[in-house]
Amino acid sequence: MTCFGQNNYPTRDSIHIFWQPNLKITYNDYKCDTTKERIKDMKQYGYYASASIGIWSVLDIPKKKKDRYKKFEKVYFAPAFERTTSAAIKNDSLQIAMQNILLDINEICARWARRELNSWKERTNATGAISLRYLCVKKQMIKKSEKMRNGFIKQAFIQKKDSAFLKWRLTIDSILNETSKWATTPEECYRLMTGKPIEKDYIMAPSLIDMCADKKKEEN
Repeated sequence: MTCFGQNNYPTRDSIHIFWQPNLKITYNDYKCDTTKERIKDMKQYGYYASASIGIWSVLDIPKKKKDRYKKFEKVYFAPAFERTTSAAIKNDSLQIAMQNILLDINEICARWARRELNSWKERTNATGAISLRYLCVKKQMIKKSEKMRNGFIKQAFIQKKDSAFLKWRLTIDSILNETSKWATTPEECYRLMTGKPIEKDYIMAPSLIDMCADKKKEEN
């Protein structure tokens, strides 16, 4: 069995690169084989890099039912860049940097979700509470990410405002600095990269209750 210290968990493999402080995705990390049609499309719309990114998450619970009344659940979030579906047809440093902003936006939203669930845990101080809140927070996280990314894409890629990149870069860096306490850890990256619980007495939650869905039913 391979053991890793807290700061020695791998955060990338041959397919994925997970967000970590000071990470910069480079042109060489884009491994997608581009088709003629895709190259034509990218040139037509004036972009030379397209990063395939997302926010991975999972909820682990104690394996033994008796422990679920004693031990808290464990939630993992980690933004990731997928090499094999990310395409770049030109080593354009600005456009590569713009794609990095999109990954950083996902990190900001992952931090929000992590902080939100921790606050919920502290308020309730009850095991099982995080399981009830997890899906709702995850949905809100995705919406926040889409809203921020769409705002950046509109200004930087569609409207092509000269000041858009610098404005967003400064804003993103400021938020990352202010929320550093909630940064994605190597442990989270490793948990999501391997798809297996890190602690042997935990399992991935087999089923979850969507409290957001229940709330909408009540409102309707």
